[in-house]
Amino acid sequence: MEQKGTPPDQEGDTGAAGKRWLWGRPPLSGLLAIAVAAMALTTLVLQATVGGFRVDGPAPPEPPPPTGGWTPPEGTVRIMASGDSRVQGSTGDHTWRYRLWAHLTGDGGADVDFVGPRDDLFDPVADRYGDHRYAVADFDTDHAGAWGSTAREVAERIGREVVDADPHYLLLLVGVNDVVRGADSAEVLERTRDIVAAARLARGDIRVVLGEIPPVWGTEDDQTVNAAIGEYNAALPALADQLARADSPVVVARTAADYAPADDNWDEVHPNARGEVKIAAAFADALADPLGLGRPYPRPLPDVEVGPTAAPGGLRVERTADGARVSWDGVPGATRYEVFGRRVDPDPEERASRGDVAATADGGTAHEVAGLFAGAVYEFEVRAFKGQDPGPLSAPVRVELADDPPPAPEAVRAGDGALSWEAAPGATHYAVWRRPLECPTLDPGDCAPADAGPVGADTGWQTVAVVRDATRLEIGPEQANHEFAVRSHRDYLEGGFSERVVYRAAD
Repeated sequence: MEQKGTPPDQEGDTGAAGKRWLWGRPPLSGLLAIAVAAMALTTLVLQATVGGFRVDGPAPPEPPPPTGGWTPPEGTVRIMASGDSRVQGSTGDHTWRYRLWAHLTGDGGADVDFVGPRDDLFDPVADRYGDHRYAVADFDTDHAGAWGSTAREVAERIGREVVDADPHYLLLLVGVNDVVRGADSAEVLERTRDIVAAARLARGDIRVVLGEIPPVWGTEDDQTVNAAIGEYNAALPALADQLARADSPVVVARTAADYAPADDNWDEVHPNARGEVKIAAAFADALADPLGLGRPYPRPLPDVEVGPTAAPGGLRVERTADGARVSWDGVPGATRYEVFGRRVDPDPEERASRGDVAATADGGTAHEVAGLFAGAVYEFEVRAFKGQDPGPLSAPVRVELADDPPPAPEAVRAGDGALSWEAAPGATHYAVWRRPLECPTLDPGDCAPADAGPVGADTGWQTVAVVRDATRLEIGPEQANHEFAVRSHRDYLEGGFSERVVYRAAD
């Protein structure tokens, strides 16, 4: 038996990175399986030569199925799901295997044992096998699916897997990788036939359910790929009829029926929770009728949430020189995150996206947010995505950008038609305040400030201008007989007032 949590026993490409895997010494059961697989290969060559396994060739005569259909074996029924990434699933998935297991052991009323050489998921972010972070881990996770597998590769290993696991039922979902890599429908059908033949050499009375290939969406050549998939699915019932025997039925699960990849996949190929339910329901229906195991999946299908099941936790935010750094704990299954933020005080604003962050293999998750205003309070939230599907929003976290205020402007001067001053370090803008002088007589020379108290609205001062990117304000004759003061600001932080300066008509 294969060791769980390891790559499949094959020499072809097995993952997104096209890695090649080698195996160590197999156990005794594996040695037996290798011998069986070798016999299977020899037999398949002979059978292919005489044409007995071709869709367009004559089918060997088989006795009809038992009257009234098939019945499951007594006792616990062993089921092995085999195929590619759509069988194995990826980090954070429920998987359709879970949906089917939950149905069979619940409403389906069946006593089942899922079997196979693996029990893991594939981590697409880290590009590795051996992940066990299921959305729901409390189910029978054994299976024989492997990320990146083609139907040819499944045919090469299925004999050993059946010998080791001895399943009563084989559920097959495979072929998309063959098509994506250029195989036409006839080639994939031939490889599917090889899988059934090899499985039967290991167990002659195995009951087989062939899943249709669900369509893809968002690849570079959807039309061509889905056309080949459609041809394969259309020919699958004829292949099942040819291969069916009274002691070893072969039936088709309508896993592509009503499958909408734009809604039911989280990426181009792989099912989200909605797609998982549709695939599980199709296999459940085929097992129930005509194979007599369990009950059909209840309709209408449940409306399930897609995307990561958990919200990002441990949200933290800290001030940086250019804004704030938001960090959080990674979510199993997330392929990216979106950071949302808003100013809550002063001048509250609507929540808006502050950037996307790709998930990393080491789980590190953080984002630098720039363009924030000193002296304001901000609120941040984070949402995890699996592909295009969003998960729940995190709890919010707030930060106040309480910096030190800028110093007061210095060297304020009024004359020659302008008010000017020296820049205050750290200031983003300046507010110019003005108050009229008190003139007890008609002589302008008698005009003077009312008092030497602080500048403020309650003492007759008012803001007359806000100056950005400059340290000068033009003032005309109408500004004569006023006193001025300039206040520095850093965003929402108020700095100090400059010394006051008087502007008279003669200036």
